[in-house]
Amino acid sequence: MSAARARSGVLMAILALSSASCDQSERKPSVSAPLERSQVVVASGTPAKAHPIAAAASPAATPQASAPAKAPKAFCAGQMERPGKSVARRPISQSVAAGEQALPAQLALSGAGYTWVNFWAAWCVPCKEEIPRLFRFQRELSNTGLKLSFVSLDDDERQLSAFLAEQPAKDGLRRTYWLKEGKEREDWLKAAGLEPDPELPFHLLFDAKGKLRCIVKGAVEDADLPAIRTALSR
Repeated sequence: MSAARARSGVLMAILALSSASCDQSERKPSVSAPLERSQVVVASGTPAKAHPIAAAASPAATPQASAPAKAPKAFCAGQMERPGKSVARRPISQSVAAGEQALPAQLALSGAGYTWVNFWAAWCVPCKEEIPRLFRFQRELSNTGLKLSFVSLDDDERQLSAFLAEQPAKDGLRRTYWLKEGKEREDWLKAAGLEPDPELPFHLLFDAKGKLRCIVKGAVEDADLPAIRTALSR
C-alpha cells in the first residue's frame, strides 16, 4: 500500500468515528439543571402548597380574634336596692385654706337629697385628678339636691395644707374634712364598716335619712355620669 492510500484510509476512519459521535450526542437526551420551586409552579400551572412553617409564620394564617368589648359597669350596681346602713356619728377634724370659712363641726350625712362623700389624699394622683370632675358632677346634678363633701386621709398635714392653698379660689377644693391618722381615723372608718387602711380614692353615698346606700371604689369617670344620674333618681 502506498503512503498516500494509507493516509487516506486513516482520514476516512477518523471522519467515520466523528460522525458516529455526533449521531450519539443528538440521540442522547439533554440533562438540564433542576428547576427552582417557583419555576416548577409556573411550569406546571399548579399552585404549590405553602410550607407548613411558612404558613404558620404568615399573619394571614393566624388571624387574631378581637376581644369582645366590655360593658360599662353600672354605678352602685346591686347596692341601691338594699336597705341603707346607719353610720354612727364620730368626731372629725378639718383642714381649711387661709381666708376660707371653717366647715361645720360635724360631717352632715342627712338632709334633702343624697350626700356624696369623697375620700382622698393630697399624695393620691387619681384623687386629685377627679376632684374637678366631682365638682362638675355636683353642678350638673344640682336638680337632684346632691351635696358633696370631701374627707382627707392624709398623714402629712403640711402636704395637705399646701395642696389646699394652691387650689383656685373658684371651683377649687380649699376646705376638707380630715381623718387624722390613728384612733380618729380607725374609729370613723370602723363605724362606717370600712377597712382601717382603704385604697384611695373611694366614695360613700348617703340617702336623705343619712343611711349609707353605696360604696364606690376607685375614681369615677365622665362616662359614669348617666349611671350616677339614674342612681340618684331612686
